[in-house]
Amino acid sequence: MKIMENNILLTDRQTDRQTDRQTSYDWLRVVLVILVVIGHATYLDIKTPFGSIYYATLMQENGVDTSWFYKLANALTGFIYSFHMPIFIALSGCLFALKRYDLRSLVSKKFKRLLIPFFVVWLAWNLPIKYFTGYYNNVSESGMFLQMIFPSCVYLWYLECLFFVFLLAQFITRFKSTVQLVLIVCCWLVGVALYKRFSDYHFLGDPVYYVVWFYLGYREKDVIALCKKFKLWNTATALVLPLLLVCIFCIGQLIEIKGLSTLLNFILGPLYMFVSLSYFSRLFTKHSSKYLKTCSDYGLGVYLYAEPINYLLLYIFFEKCGITFFGEESGAATIYFSRIIVSTVIAIVITYLLRFFNIKYLH
Repeated sequence: MKIMENNILLTDRQTDRQTDRQTSYDWLRVVLVILVVIGHATYLDIKTPFGSIYYATLMQENGVDTSWFYKLANALTGFIYSFHMPIFIALSGCLFALKRYDLRSLVSKKFKRLLIPFFVVWLAWNLPIKYFTGYYNNVSESGMFLQMIFPSCVYLWYLECLFFVFLLAQFITRFKSTVQLVLIVCCWLVGVALYKRFSDYHFLGDPVYYVVWFYLGYREKDVIALCKKFKLWNTATALVLPLLLVCIFCIGQLIEIKGLSTLLNFILGPLYMFVSLSYFSRLFTKHSSKYLKTCSDYGLGVYLYAEPINYLLLYIFFEKCGITFFGEESGAATIYFSRIIVSTVIAIVITYLLRFFNIKYLH
């Protein structure tokens, strides 16, 4: 009887720990989705071989100065971009560590969860909106579809990249830990070289680069244990790391130091913020509410449907208010907050409708 009671208590503790981890990941997902929406709210120029917009260029050509509000918002975006997508990938690695899959079930599950929304949302939502707003002017039809293979500066790259990251991770984690580390480092070095050399042609979203951050999340327990060993798993450290990152980012903005941007974006930013956000997301599990899971569940829908609305809003503001409106302080603020709020609301409504009608894989 005692053994059974002990087993029940042990199972309860394990379940509680598992629930706490899931809740912490919900917190992390919500924060990252918010950062993604904010990060997508500032671009005015996007130039790729497969499509472009030129609102900032039009401002220059018409003698319209950039507002201070936009400069500050753009600096915030630059800081966010130094870490947020690698941590999003790392979050998937955290979840991957909770359950093991055989290759067949992994491919099936991730194809439905990642590639189906990638293709459907790209063709039925992303492409039509961008086509209407002039993004694909002077681009051939083949170029529009070729961008799906080289999704540079297109938000849906994440889904495509993550699918192949899962396959890479499935292969790499079959080996012993030391071999895993060697393979991960080799992939990362190749990925960084390709990322910097072919910035306009990120093949399949650069899975060989992002697999290192996926693996960081996969080994989250070891990262936390290492932090605890060196007494870094505490509130003070979790606060200092982002502040240190801000200082490095500001120095990079003020003084051009060779290699600092690479160090920030490829190593320090993702690593520091992963530790900090992981710590606070676990700390906040004590303050979770019934709405947290709902917000987390809507995260993918916000990611899928919010970003293209930015193109539509920029097009509408340009057509209705003119390019000078983009350079005014009030105009820049109006455009910025409209992009954050309107895109999020529309994405939530679409996600709600898809969930209401039980349309699978698209939310």
